[in-house]
Amino acid sequence: MHRKSCLLSMWLILGAQADAAQALDILLTNDDGWDSPGIEAVATALRADGHEVTVVAPLAQQSGSGMKITFGELALVEQRPGVWSLDGSPADAIGAGLAHVLAGKAPDLVVSGANFGQNLGHNVMLSGTVGAAMMAVLQGVPAIAVSVGLDLAEAGAEPRFPSTLAAFPGAATFTARLVGALAAQPQGIPLLPPGTMLNVNYPALTTGAPEGIAWVPASRHGGFTMTYGAAEGAVRSGMAHDLAGQAEADTDTGRFAAGAVTLTLLRPDWNLGEVPADLLESLSLETLFAP
Repeated sequence: MHRKSCLLSMWLILGAQADAAQALDILLTNDDGWDSPGIEAVATALRADGHEVTVVAPLAQQSGSGMKITFGELALVEQRPGVWSLDGSPADAIGAGLAHVLAGKAPDLVVSGANFGQNLGHNVMLSGTVGAAMMAVLQGVPAIAVSVGLDLAEAGAEPRFPSTLAAFPGAATFTARLVGALAAQPQGIPLLPPGTMLNVNYPALTTGAPEGIAWVPASRHGGFTMTYGAAEGAVRSGMAHDLAGQAEADTDTGRFAAGAVTLTLLRPDWNLGEVPADLLESLSLETLFAP
């Protein structure tokens, strides 16, 4: 089957399976704040499909926080029924949501997003959106992170990043269909493989539909690269688009740059397997502890 035809079929399958989905208990969070337009759009779409959604999200912007956790007393406030803010990180929101708001009754799924800005390649290690999903997986709950593309050239627009704002409804609808497709799997099959999370990146589109859907590995590049420029008596950090990653053909950075929704399965596991024999030989434990 031609690639574009295959991608179109995936869209149709998502829509069909969503209609047969069972309702899930979902814990929803993000790293942009509990009242961000992205999380509002996803909450609305999931509830419209019959899912029970509890929101526990940071009180304020927490982008780039990864899996940061905060020690000490954190203010947990119910802003309105079923929507809680936490004066901490996205990972803190998952911890507090599971242990306190849901009172130990684990949800079927955690959804993190929709985020302002793509989280691709090695940038996932920095992302608060992905970090929250990883925290859920480490606590035994399957999770999906959802991010929407961001064009840095729109930083000076009013409102900022209008293309991202315009894409949130489409991303939210896609997320609800994806959750429905996962929930419609045969009984006994887990929503996601145990110990994994699904990283979803949806392009910023003001009109039209994405260029299909692609299952892809994470790139060794990122959607963005960090910059550190000189400032008077200081260093100013910032971001730029990672052009090297965009040029790749079959990774999340390349396919996303070409306009596709990308799906990447991630596992919060730093193990690389067996230690190579030459490293074992050069770092002999007997030699290291010799008198």
